[in-house]
Amino acid sequence: MNRPELAPEWGLDHFDPWDRRISYSNIWPIYRKMREKAAAHHSDAHNGFWSIVRYREVKAAARDHRIFSSASGTSIGEHHNDPSTPSKAPIEYDPPQHTRFRKAVQEPFLPRKMDDFTEGVRATVREVLDQVGEMGSFDIVTDLAEPVPQEVLSKIVGFDEETKATNRELVLKVVNADLTEKQEAWKDFHAFLRGEIRSRQADPRGDFLSHLCVDEFEGARFNEDELVSMLAALALAGHHTAINGISSVLRRVSDERIKSAYLSDRTLGTKIVEETLRCDPPIHLEARTTTEAVEVDGVKIPANSQVALIYASGNHDDAEFADPEEFDLSRDSNQHLSFGHGIHTCFGMHLARLEMNIVLQETLTRFPHYRLVGPQIDSGMVYGHHMGWESIPASVE
Repeated sequence: MNRPELAPEWGLDHFDPWDRRISYSNIWPIYRKMREKAAAHHSDAHNGFWSIVRYREVKAAARDHRIFSSASGTSIGEHHNDPSTPSKAPIEYDPPQHTRFRKAVQEPFLPRKMDDFTEGVRATVREVLDQVGEMGSFDIVTDLAEPVPQEVLSKIVGFDEETKATNRELVLKVVNADLTEKQEAWKDFHAFLRGEIRSRQADPRGDFLSHLCVDEFEGARFNEDELVSMLAALALAGHHTAINGISSVLRRVSDERIKSAYLSDRTLGTKIVEETLRCDPPIHLEARTTTEAVEVDGVKIPANSQVALIYASGNHDDAEFADPEEFDLSRDSNQHLSFGHGIHTCFGMHLARLEMNIVLQETLTRFPHYRLVGPQIDSGMVYGHHMGWESIPASVE
């Protein structure tokens, strides 16, 4: 995809995460220029919003949910005082509502549950690699990275094959919608989710979705709108983030230096995954709204301002990471912000790491000589906050 280049200085006053000119090649100089100038910047896009770009200040703001509230939406340009804009639970709620939602929806994703998923994820990856082996030439994104998290998440929620396909289609519609299309995309997705919820309420099946629909949490059942909110967040979070993470780790390991290091020492897998997440974060930013005026390293941000917490910029801050543009397997400390920070830290991070590690293990065991064979096409910034890959052509030989 050819996109006109953006000058790094563009981010100082006009940064707009919905701008389709943003690409993998130009976003890092933009973030760097923003960090060099100040910890926070005002943009004239979307009636005005602020961006926080340095690691320390991003992390502090993410930790302070009292001043940096999620309740008005977590996407720049969206405001939930518009009743047509759906909230996503638990991320777009503050305590105490957030606490109840998170306890319920994170249950299958807790660290102690990962052993329950390991063999299932591994079996799914091996099935996908069987297909890749028959193809010979394949696309890392569409043929390998996409099927794995979709299959795993569908099994967790309790979707059958037909429902899984419908869910995928509608999730893609939402993820790829621009600001003018999002309302219709959300409407269709919500109608699908309401049908699944009503089906489970009428005939529980013993799956996680049935558990959410019919059991009580802190003394009460969730109503239909609350269930839709949780399912929407779960479906979206488990889609693009995991796909982008898997795609990025296999793209990085195609580098012969990194591949050789891993094949010589399989214990490097965890460091490779974490460095991939730092360098190529699937989620670049989330929005918050200030509940009162606040000062960020000398920059005054008024109350009721929409603020972008740019985790991806923080991950590349040389005040926190030496040589941040380098993929460095010798990093002893890698406290990146790719899963966010504070009470809204991604509850699916343990499953995402598990999937990335198993895909890495199985792919390099099966196809140690795989290589990239064509142009890598990035997605640009999608839905105003995440970035990954549309196509990474590869060959097993």
